[in-house]
Amino acid sequence: MSATADRHREPDPPDRSPQRLLLIRPAPRLVRAAVAAGFAVRVLTDPPPHGGDALPPGVPVRHVDFADDAALAAMVEESVRVHGTQRLLACAGTAELPAVADTAARLGVTPNPADAARLLGEPAAMRALLNGSHHSHVPAARARTAEELPAAVEEIGAQVTVRTLPACPGIADPRSGTAGRHSYLVERYLEGPEYGVVTLTVDGMHRAVGVVALHGAWHPSSRLFPAPLGERDEAEVRAVVTELLDLAGYEFGYAYTVVVLTADGPRVLRSRATWPDEPVASLIELATGFDPDDELVQALAGKPVTVPAADRYAAVASYRLPAGRLLSVSGLEAVSELPGVHRVHFPYTSGDDIPAHGASADGQVMLTAPSAQEAAETVTAVGRLLRAEVSRRPDHF
Repeated sequence: MSATADRHREPDPPDRSPQRLLLIRPAPRLVRAAVAAGFAVRVLTDPPPHGGDALPPGVPVRHVDFADDAALAAMVEESVRVHGTQRLLACAGTAELPAVADTAARLGVTPNPADAARLLGEPAAMRALLNGSHHSHVPAARARTAEELPAAVEEIGAQVTVRTLPACPGIADPRSGTAGRHSYLVERYLEGPEYGVVTLTVDGMHRAVGVVALHGAWHPSSRLFPAPLGERDEAEVRAVVTELLDLAGYEFGYAYTVVVLTADGPRVLRSRATWPDEPVASLIELATGFDPDDELVQALAGKPVTVPAADRYAAVASYRLPAGRLLSVSGLEAVSELPGVHRVHFPYTSGDDIPAHGASADGQVMLTAPSAQEAAETVTAVGRLLRAEVSRRPDHF
């Protein structure tokens, strides 16, 4: 997320009109938190799906096609010039959209530079930013077309990761009439455990909400919060994240940054100006009771930021089934009765087709425990109890 606010201004006293806040593509609970905090809220979002979540009564809502840059920029400007919007929060990835970021910066309703969210979220921009600094350097090369990929891979000269980037304007294919083709970022592969670092920035001060153990950092196929990191490693992980946020000029909002702890020290893998997606978001909330929406609007109102403290561990174990047809599944009820289990998600029933690899995890179990060891024991117990029989069709071998 990104936000609006003159960071040197004191919050409005109670006898003045409420500050006017524009929320772009917000979750309903953020709208409720902003209304409860005393803001005069307007919402700019997508056309509503059937049965969409209801917003608080009386909140003006405008709908826009977020692929239409001109319409989106016009609605942001209308909110400021016609309706007197003073602050803006861009949610769900919209902070990276030029029509939002550029317009908000030009109108002075955000403390973040116009390109701050893009520098965090666009892989090539983020890597160039870090490689120009003294830390978290990762050899990288650009390939403007698929034909240039082999040369870029050879330039790195090691095992690599290839990321597809947005189409390059000006690289046109006259035979197809397309405006551009995809380009690629080729980076040296980062080997080591991954950690997700959640931060809340206010007035340019970056506070770590927490560090989550991701792939290779804890139990296989499971994530844990807080991460069981040594003091020195955690300090170094936080330091590279803080450096990235400083380099991007990020002044206000949440950011979620994934760091790989390599043999040569921590290296940033990816970042984005937003609160993390599920299941990481729920891990933090379960372990700390932290309300990210309420904390964000309170910070926007000028109140001190409260960094949450975990009073338990929260973990999520993910399970993937082989492609084929599900014949039977057992153990779900027994899993739900294990101590500390909060949620069991298994989206299939007998007879359903299981898609091939590449889909999201087939099942997840969310749990809490007094210690990392007890959390690991529960995850192991889940693995013993959950049993699925899948018929492997010939086309899946």
